[in-house]
Amino acid sequence: MINRKHTVISLAAAAVLACAGGVAGLVVSGSHGTVHPASLTASSCGGPAGAAYVADPGYQGFTAVNTANCQIVQTYNVDDLPVPGSDSYDYNYTGSAPGIALSGTTLWFAVAATDNVAAINTTSLDPSNYNPAETIIPVGYMPEALAVTPDGSQVWVVNSGPQTSTSPLWSISVIDTSTDTVAKHFNLIGDPTDVAFSPNGQDAYVTTSNGLYIYNVANRRQVGFIAGLGSPKSVAVAPDGSALYVTETSAAKLATINTATDQVVRTTHVGQEPWQAVVSPDGSTVYVANPDSDSISVIDAATGHVENSYAVSGVPDTLGLTPNGKQLWVAGDDSGVISVINTATGHRVGSNNLGGYGANSGDGLDPTGVVLTATPTPQGSGSNAVRLNNRS
Repeated sequence: MINRKHTVISLAAAAVLACAGGVAGLVVSGSHGTVHPASLTASSCGGPAGAAYVADPGYQGFTAVNTANCQIVQTYNVDDLPVPGSDSYDYNYTGSAPGIALSGTTLWFAVAATDNVAAINTTSLDPSNYNPAETIIPVGYMPEALAVTPDGSQVWVVNSGPQTSTSPLWSISVIDTSTDTVAKHFNLIGDPTDVAFSPNGQDAYVTTSNGLYIYNVANRRQVGFIAGLGSPKSVAVAPDGSALYVTETSAAKLATINTATDQVVRTTHVGQEPWQAVVSPDGSTVYVANPDSDSISVIDAATGHVENSYAVSGVPDTLGLTPNGKQLWVAGDDSGVISVINTATGHRVGSNNLGGYGANSGDGLDPTGVVLTATPTPQGSGSNAVRLNNRS
């Protein structure tokens, strides 16, 4: 569990000003401890046209955001059963969605509360209706993460089981996307936390409490294992497939693994409880979210040196990069605030509160994942955010 420590300058209040049309700054800490305020840029994001989709398990759904201006388009339900005798809208709000992945125009969600995976076509999203059509696929116990193979043919789902789980409940479900059914299900030794694939789709990498397992995707057989990682949480793969980056939460480190030898070649000290890592499209930079330090570590992939540390309050644990790598999107688990950072300058260029109705309205959303695409999400007829899903 993440400890709620807030030891750096807060962005949460500044984010509210940005949502209201004001501006605020981001504090950037250099690798030698130098701290300076970044100059304030437009709160409109100034980013490429596209969409960001944020998993909001505390809100039983996900939020679509316009990347060009940081405007929230709508918050949609995921896997919520209709109430008997009600109209066509869902009201029970039971489906949490902590895991999110995007393949083409299909969003995939791991829905822990219902032991399902939900698939939603982004082209069918309607900002006036927060209950999109979805395909529901039963998987294992408490799915919390998932990833799609590069060719889009399979979805691997991490089933974490209840907190009192034993190994038979720790598992991977493999979905065949041509039939939307589970084609394979196998158990794991160790509580699984994340899954990612090599760029050629040959290997699957699964982090567990025991270490990192490597599987052949074609036959789903284990072909490797790397032990000695400090409670690994997430795994990211270099664009050329040459390296893996694993966050070691208990050790406050990022491990760099050579995929040719399956050996840890470097560890880098980062912030406390490192959670998620993402790699820039050119492979030169690794970003690590440190929720207990309220910071993002910026690491030179070639040297393992921490080049910068971005201070972002609100327990930042979720990261996403725009397809061109020019913007880093950061979501705060406690604050429910999205902060957008220009990766060239380190300046914050936009933000929004996922709750949208005041300084603390994001509490309870618990954003756990964000995926970004160059394809804009449907905007409806208005220029401002459409927020019909207003729950008290």
